[in-house]
Amino acid sequence: MSQPKVPLLPAQEREDIPALEADLAYFEARLSLVGSLPDSLYQRAQQRAYQALEKATSATLGGLRRR
Repeated sequence: MSQPKVPLLPAQEREDIPALEADLAYFEARLSLVGSLPDSLYQRAQQRAYQALEKATSATLGGLRRR
């Protein structure tokens, strides 16, 4: 399954770096609650969703830090 591309937003529409870092911390916390071996299909779906969100947020944050 391919991950969607995350376009960089114009400067006036960008999230600030601390807010993105807080989002990443939230996703990491949610993933740690599910654990490495989910017990149910719901937990597996949660795990996949938070992994995708973490990857997209990391990519956006990396783009902001390079500027």
